Order: sequence, then structure tokens, then C-alpha cells
Amino acid sequence: MISKEIDVVVVGAGMSGLMAAMAAKTESNRVLIVEPSNVLGGQGTAGGVAGFCGDSNRVNVLFRELIDRLAAQGFISDYNPNDDRRAYDLEWCAFTLQEMVLERGIDILLHSRVIDAKAEEGRVVELTISTSGGLYKCVPRFVIDASGVCIVPHVLGYPVITEGADKHLPMSLYFTLWDTGKPVKPFLPPGLPRWTKYEETPLMSTHVFESGKVEVKMKVTGFDAADGFGRSQAEIFARQRMVALIYFLQTRGWRGRVYDRHVLASVSRGIGVREERRIVGEHVLTNEEARNSVVFDDAVAVNTYHIDYHRTDTKHFAAEGIFDNVEPYHIPLRALIPKGAKNILVPGRGASAEQLAMSSFRVMAVVQAMGYGAGTAVRQCLEDGSNLRDIDIGKLRSTLEANGQSLDLSYYGDYQRKLLLIKEHVFADDRPFDQCHASTLVQLRNNRILAAWFGGTREGNPDVGIWMAERFEGRWSPPRLAAKMADEAHWNPVLFAAPGRVVHLFFKVGLNPRNWQTWRMTSADDGAIWSDPRELCPGSVIAAGPVRNKPIILSDGTCLAPKSHQTDDLCNVCVDRSDDAGVSWTQGDFVPLDHEACVGRGAFQPTLWESEPGRVHMLVRTTGGRIWRSDSGDN
Repeated sequence: MISKEIDVVVVGAGMSGLMAAMAAKTESNRVLIVEPSNVLGGQGTAGGVAGFCGDSNRVNVLFRELIDRLAAQGFISDYNPNDDRRAYDLEWCAFTLQEMVLERGIDILLHSRVIDAKAEEGRVVELTISTSGGLYKCVPRFVIDASGVCIVPHVLGYPVITEGADKHLPMSLYFTLWDTGKPVKPFLPPGLPRWTKYEETPLMSTHVFESGKVEVKMKVTGFDAADGFGRSQAEIFARQRMVALIYFLQTRGWRGRVYDRHVLASVSRGIGVREERRIVGEHVLTNEEARNSVVFDDAVAVNTYHIDYHRTDTKHFAAEGIFDNVEPYHIPLRALIPKGAKNILVPGRGASAEQLAMSSFRVMAVVQAMGYGAGTAVRQCLEDGSNLRDIDIGKLRSTLEANGQSLDLSYYGDYQRKLLLIKEHVFADDRPFDQCHASTLVQLRNNRILAAWFGGTREGNPDVGIWMAERFEGRWSPPRLAAKMADEAHWNPVLFAAPGRVVHLFFKVGLNPRNWQTWRMTSADDGAIWSDPRELCPGSVIAAGPVRNKPIILSDGTCLAPKSHQTDDLCNVCVDRSDDAGVSWTQGDFVPLDHEACVGRGAFQPTLWESEPGRVHMLVRTTGGRIWRSDSGDN
């Protein structure tokens, strides 16, 4: 055997490994994939998992290419933000991935696995690979271990965590049934369990494809996926239970449907594995960090899936567990680096994390992003001549963002949006807030939310000021007095995040709406530090700029602020305009209004939205209790 130098060796060809390999590949370097199965795609093909869990809409360029190729031939379902998973065709996904890898000139070793490794001073210097044709040795410059079993760190003696047979998340066997169109004769081999009711069977679920194929997922508990004998026993046990379950479905059925015309069509190449080993990395992502949407400066991916912790032992029904929704959170590069390593990355379910955290990020749409982050990091190290400890994080994050892998948590509110509704108190204490009015919210980077309101002993009293609190990493800060000038009543704050990341806080000061003056404060650091309050238009009775209602940013960057002006006799509405990101405002003319038809003194509380570029709509409330609408076709 002659050891050959290879720039990047990727161990494991699941979604994480494949994205890592393609992200790392350039025209001039050599990338090798080592995969024990006969097909690329890992759990997403060989494991039978025919659906992407996690956000499959806001993704990097490589995953987008895969989805677009599948969609072009109808091999993947449409994106629905309220669906837990996005179904696709297993075999066509495997073929598409294979072609994408080959087109980029990446070498593939199927039926192969790493069996030994050597390291010097934190660097892998040699890998021994068992192939179908014998042993093969190579000298890698970088190793990306996406095997799930962390074989390279484990062989080299880096600390790894394995929970064991009754503590691992359970495995699942996937198989499919086809409708033959006629009754079939059920068969139950001797020695297998004959179940009579659903509660006796292994936990299962079904997914019916448009073609009529029925996918069945069956849980398998009580085995150690990281142990050779345990994994083998699980495979044997699972297929025995599968045969018994098919008999049950053919004779008893499930959820009111008896599958008495269906036969077994296919079984996944290997049992589906949720958990094997995890590295102890430069950072261990904790359960609390996952629950609190913690932000990391070295983030390379974003988790978008809920905690998915299935009961692990065999003494309880496997449906029991923890399935809590969590907000999107960062996965840092340090969690992919074994502690002390200089040229090894471990994306996917083998990354450094506590078990509950891992249970949420282990799904395919998330681990592919982890793999893409790992592969991009390795490519940058190769180009810059650095190792993982010296990598330029700012440059890496910029590259990821430029290629579609957004690291701003605030952009991930679409997927499973129906499940991410939060009802919580901003504060609960004994402050003299008998009057809390006109609350306003703005969402900033990484799910930071600012809230402002005017509060005091009573509306219009001299002690009323503008108060503010912020929500970050799952927690609200204590309320603080943000603005208070002399003994004047303060009113109607408006928070506005303008283009360029400057946040504006507009509010009114004065005895009543007829003599209000508009004041403004700004922050250039997401609300941490604010400027001193300044009057927006000194001496002006109808000051240009936001009043009560939040401005909008049009598709061309123009800012529009709807507002109403009240006198003793009439209420009118107008729209002010800013062409410099909210710094200065031009007052608009009153919108024509038939005051007699309003059955009152006019209209107030206008709200704007842009339905398409240049087309803007406004709703107003009349003093007579009606809703009126006005439209503009020219911004």
C-alpha cells in the first residue's frame, strides 16, 4: 500500500457528508468520500427516510440545487411551511446526489470504511480504509467525519460520548407496501408475535405517497447503535418485528384502514439511526442553549427543528418523550471540532452537544447545513493555508451568507410557523403601570425583539414616560425608562428598523394630541445604546414623520409613514416619505376624504402595506366606526 495525499477525506455520505464534500471541492483540490453503503445519501436514502425535516426553503446553493433537480421531475413535494417534513422519492434522490458529486469531480469509495487512523500534535496524518478490494491508506490534509459514529475521533482517542442501549434515541426501520389491487393472503411465520390490538405493536407511523406507495416507519428500542453486535441484533430484531407488523396491518389494520390488499415492496438498506456517538468538542452545545436560542459569533449553521427526543428504554411505549418546539438557534463551528483537533470536523448528529440538543439538530435539512458549513470552512483553510484554530470566522460567515446559508436567526420564522406562537409576559412586577399603552415591537438580527410603550400612573399624567424592554436568547430584560423629558406626558412610541440597521424610536411629547411634538432617538447597535432624544421638527404643529403607526419600507427602499392629524373639528390622514432610511421626512398631503360619508369627524389610525412593487394600500378607521381604504400605484 502506498499512502496518497488527499486534500479532504469525507467519512460518511449522508446529507451532511455530501454537502461537506461538495462545499470543500475546488477545481484544483482532491476530495474523497468514504461510504460503507452501496449508495450516497445516508439515512435519506439507504436508511429509508424519505422526507426532509427542518427548513428546506431558506437553504444554501447546494441543497437548493438538489431540491430544484428533484422538483423539476416531480420527485419532491412542494414546500409547505406548516408541514413537519417534505417528502421525496428515495431512489431518485440517491441518483441525483450521485450525479451532483460526480459532476464536481469528487472521488467515491463505496463499500468502504475507515478502520484506523494516526495523528500527530492534533493533526490526522494517516487513514487506513477497508475497501471491497483491500486496504487503502491515504494522508489527508483535512478530515470531515460525517459518519454519525465519529469513527475517526474515536479511533484516535479523542473523547466521545455514547449513551448505550437503553439511553440511545431509538432506531427505526423503514419499509414500503404496495397495493396489489386484490386481496392477499396474510402470513405470519412461527415464533413471531401475533398482536391483536395496536397498543401491543411497536410504535409506527405511515406516509401515503401520491403513487399509492405506503411508507411505514417502525421504532426499534433497546439496542446500542454504536456497538457492532448491538447494531446487528437491532437489524435482525427489526425485520422479525416488521414481518409481524405487516401481518397485523393486513389483518387488523391501523387507524381504521386494513391493508388487506398490500404486500411488502421494499425495505431500507439499513436500519434508520438517530444516535450513535457524539464528540466532546471545543464547545458542547447544551440543552439550555438550544432551548434559549443562543447566538454564537462562530455560527456556521442554524437549527430549525423542534426537540425530538423519543423515549429510549423498552419498558415504555416509544411514543413517549419530549417534543418541544424551540426557536431557531445557532450551531457554532467549535461544536464541530473535537477538543484539541486541528484538521478534523464532525458535522451532523455526531457533533458536540447534549442529547436533547442533538435530538433537534440531527434531521436532514439541518445537518446538510452543518455539512455545508464544515466543507466551506475546510476549503477556506486550504486556500488560506490555515488550520481550524486559526480560521478567519468573519470571512467564513460572509462566504456562507453569500451562498444562501443565512446565519441571522430572524430570517427563519417561516418553517413550522404555526407551532412557534409564543404568549408570554414582558414583565410582571409592582411598578406603577396602571396605564400601559401603544405598545410597539420591532424584530432585529438573531431574533432580538425590542418592545416599547408609554406608561405611568395614568394616561396624560406628567410621570408618563417611554419604557422599553428587549427579548434576546429567549428572555425579556427588565423594563427600563427609555425617554422622559421634564414634566411632560409622553405618548405613542413607534419603533422602526430602517435600512442599514439603524433603529429609530419616535414618540410624542405634550399635553394632548393637538399640541404634540415628535421626538426621536436612534440606535446603531440593535438597541444597546441610544442617542439623546431630539425633537424631529421643532416648532411644527404637524411634524413630519411617524406618529402612532409603524412605517413601512417599500421594495425600492423608500420609507413611508402613515399618520393622522386631529383638530377639534376634523381628523385627516396623510403619508410622509423618507428617502434616507428614516433620517428626514417629507410631509405628505392629506388624503382626500369625504367627511360626510365617514359619518363622523374624519379618519385616523392609518395602516400601510405594499402588495407588489409600487402598489401600496392604506386602511383607516373613521370616527364613525367604519374602515375605509385608499390605494396608490406609484409608491
